[in-house]
Amino acid sequence: MNWCNAIFVWALLLVGCSGGSNPLLHLNSLPDQTQVPQLLRSPDGVPALAYVEAIDNGHQFAYRLWQGTGWGEAIAIGTDTAMLVNWADRPQLAFGPAGSAYAHWLTLDDRGDFAYSISATRSADGGQTWSAPSRPHGDTAVAEHGFAQWLPYDDGAQLVWLDGRDFDGHPDPSRARMEVRMNDWLADGGWSAETVLDSSACTCCPMTAVQTPTGAYELMYRDRTPDEIRDFSRLHIDPVAGSSEARGPLHDDGWQIAACPVNGASLAANADRVLAVWYTAAGDGPQVLAAWRAHEDTQYGDPFALHTNAPLGRIATAADDEGRFYAVWLQTNETGGVDWVGMRWDAAGKRLTEEPEVLVAASERRAGGFPALVGLEEGAMLSWTNPSPEPHVMTGIWY
Repeated sequence: MNWCNAIFVWALLLVGCSGGSNPLLHLNSLPDQTQVPQLLRSPDGVPALAYVEAIDNGHQFAYRLWQGTGWGEAIAIGTDTAMLVNWADRPQLAFGPAGSAYAHWLTLDDRGDFAYSISATRSADGGQTWSAPSRPHGDTAVAEHGFAQWLPYDDGAQLVWLDGRDFDGHPDPSRARMEVRMNDWLADGGWSAETVLDSSACTCCPMTAVQTPTGAYELMYRDRTPDEIRDFSRLHIDPVAGSSEARGPLHDDGWQIAACPVNGASLAANADRVLAVWYTAAGDGPQVLAAWRAHEDTQYGDPFALHTNAPLGRIATAADDEGRFYAVWLQTNETGGVDWVGMRWDAAGKRLTEEPEVLVAASERRAGGFPALVGLEEGAMLSWTNPSPEPHVMTGIWY
C-alpha cells in the first residue's frame, strides 16, 4: 500500500469515527518546542515536514517524511546555538533534481539588535547529509538578511532574500532601503555574484515563488514606493538563462501604510494556470483576495474576495496532483476567536464550495505563526503551530 492509499484508508476510518464533521483528518502533533513548519514533497512524492525544534544550547532545523499514518524519524539539517526563530521569517527546505537539496535558517548577529544573517546548506544525497553553513551575502553590515526563497534548477539553486545592509549606519532608518537580492549557488562550485533585483522593497513580508512548466519561476514580494504604497510586485526568473524580468504589480491595491504589515502573498500552479492569494487592507478594509493567470498570460485577471468575516491574512496555497487548488488563511469568527479557514477549486478554477471551510481553531498570536500547505496525490496537507500550552507543530489532511 503506497502512502496516498494509506492516507485515504485512514481518512475513511476517521470520517466514520467523527461522523464526517471534521474537515481535517488524521491530525498529528510533533513534540513540544517545535514550530515554524514548512510542507513540501520529496523527489519521490512523499510529503515532508520541515520545522525548528529547541534543543540544548540552541535550535535544530530538521525534517520528517510521511509514513502513511504518521511522521518518521527526524532528519537533522543543521543546528545553531544562535539560530533565530521568528514567526514570519522562517527557514526553508527545497529539493532539487538528481539528489540535490537546499536549506537555510537565520543566525543572530550579536553586534546589533535585529541583525542576522542567512546560513545556507546543501545536500547531494537527497537530504541525508548536509554541508557546512555558507552565507549567500558577502557584506559585513550589521543588518537583517532574511525572508529567503529557494529556486532550484538543474545546475544549482538561486536564493532570493531581503537585504537590509542600507540600514547599517543610515541617518534616517525610516528612509533606508530594503533590497531584494539574489545569488546563485552552483552545483559544481560556490556562490556566484549577488544581484540586486529591486532596490527598495517592503522590509519584512515573506516572499513566494512558483515554478512554471517552462522551468522558470514567478517570484512575488511586497514592494514599497516612495509614497509608501505596499502592493505586490512580480519577477519572472529563469535560472537556466540567468535572466530576471519585472512583470509589474499583481494588482493595484493602493495600500498606503508607513510600516511593513508582515503579510506575504502565496502562489500555486497546476499544468494550466496559477493561483495568487494575498492580503490587503487598502482603504482600511482588510481583505483576502485571489486572482487567476493562465500560464500563457503575463497578467492576472480581476481579483475576487475569499473572506467572509474579517481576515488577518497569513496565507498558504497548494495544488494537488489532480490539479485542484487549495488556499488557507486566518479569519475571525462570530465568537471573537480566529480560525484557519480554506477554499478549494477544481483544476479549471471553479469553486468546490461556495463559502470558506472552517478547518481548525487558531491563534492570532505571533507564536501561532503562518500555516503551511502542500498538495497530495488527492487533497492537501495543512500544518500550523499550536502555541499553547507549549508551542508544537500540528498537521492534518484536507479532502
